[in-house]
Amino acid sequence: MEHCFTCGNKGFPDKICPECGREPTRSSLNLDRHPNVENFIRKTSWSMIPAKYQGIFWNREILEREYSAKLSKYNELGYDDKLFIKYLDQLEKINNIFVEKLLPQKSAFIIAPAGYSKMTFAYSCMQRALDAGFSVAPLLDTVELKRVLVLASENVHYKIDGRISYDDYIMADICFVTVTKLYTRTEAYQVIQELLDRRSRRGLCTFVLSRFSLNEIAKEDKRHSFEVVKRISDDSYKYPAIISYAERG
Repeated sequence: MEHCFTCGNKGFPDKICPECGREPTRSSLNLDRHPNVENFIRKTSWSMIPAKYQGIFWNREILEREYSAKLSKYNELGYDDKLFIKYLDQLEKINNIFVEKLLPQKSAFIIAPAGYSKMTFAYSCMQRALDAGFSVAPLLDTVELKRVLVLASENVHYKIDGRISYDDYIMADICFVTVTKLYTRTEAYQVIQELLDRRSRRGLCTFVLSRFSLNEIAKEDKRHSFEVVKRISDDSYKYPAIISYAERG
């Protein structure tokens, strides 16, 4: 990975970077870390937050600093960073809501290339929600979620990882889901639409992370059912805000 937007290519003092795998550095980076990581470790069992993400939080400054290093290259080609700054502004608004121990009042579809710290952002928000006492669904990809839908329809007692029922998943205060690899993305719109529909009826926000554009995801949507995420509506839980950044050049 050329640029790591989680650790800024500098690593963490006492933890392997979950994005680029950089080894601990023991340096004194100004990281946004929770003062009591042990409490988080106890709370993250239900939501299955990977150990490598526990106690690590999204940091806009690292992203801006690392992106600034790329600006000279982009400017030479006539590009600027306005789209990226807008993307960061939107993520920061969501992040600040979780920092304030509140729940967002709208869903969001977050689109950016691989390596732009979407997973770090998701697990950061999930941990902050857990710390505030909210229930948090485990982060699944669209293939896993489709499998859960099928298994839950066949067996009402089915539980994700043997611990979490589908009803608990749907009823969680916070839910993040990722769009999986290219060869299965064309089925993702069905899963996402159902998830948005079920959770919106309960007044719950949903966050979808993707490296693929909406047009790519809905390529095989012959009935145009995925148009639901593009609509402008007062139902901000069912019709998510689109937060998107795409590299140029």
